Amino acid sequence: MPVAQQLSSKITLMTSQANLNAAQNWFDPNYWKRTKRLLKTASGRGEVWFIDSPAGPAVLRRYRRGGLIAKFNKYCFVFSSLKRTRPYKELNLLEYMVTKGLNVPTPIAGLYRKSGLLYEAWLLTKTIPDADDLFNWILEGKHSQLDWRTIGQEIKRLHDSDVFHSDLNCHNIMIDSKHKVWIIDFDKCGQRNMTQKLRDNNLDRLKRSFEKEKQKHANFHVEEANLEHLLDGYKNG
Repeated sequence: MPVAQQLSSKITLMTSQANLNAAQNWFDPNYWKRTKRLLKTASGRGEVWFIDSPAGPAVLRRYRRGGLIAKFNKYCFVFSSLKRTRPYKELNLLEYMVTKGLNVPTPIAGLYRKSGLLYEAWLLTKTIPDADDLFNWILEGKHSQLDWRTIGQEIKRLHDSDVFHSDLNCHNIMIDSKHKVWIIDFDKCGQRNMTQKLRDNNLDRLKRSFEKEKQKHANFHVEEANLEHLLDGYKNG
């Protein structure tokens, strides 16, 4: 369970690692840039910075809204309690999954800053070394090098641990240089009774992400045999 420390009336810091002297400036990308420890940035649904932190190579992510509401409000969420904030829930879930031996990012810390009834939030996790997402493996024509059964097996391990991923897609599955499969981005995810319907929902969402990328990229190829091997790994893993 994350340990919370109130830094001020508006700012709360949460840590998942014992004896970690995390500070508010760890969640400021400009701090890492000034100290020349900002390694690179990335874009997606949220803003992401890769940093050389005192806890080791880490990923700093700012929580961002999706959908139509993001056109009017990108970063603010309604505050109700500490345990219902986005970073607290994700840190708590990551801690649980790590104890289950799942291949997920190791949680470090989170922070939220209140403003009236709203709050903004950030999350810090350890970097997965030498890894790229499944999307890039496929886009670069390396899909035949992958063990698709292993991908299915890792998704099965997630489900068997009663974890529902609300946005399972080819960008949230990582493959490292040793072909180990990792699953990332657990915002708005949680522990659920993983019925067959929920399991199928997750797998169908992943399939739709392949179809979506096929339509956007002419050189994005996923063979039917790849999907069959993934499902075989899921069913028999």
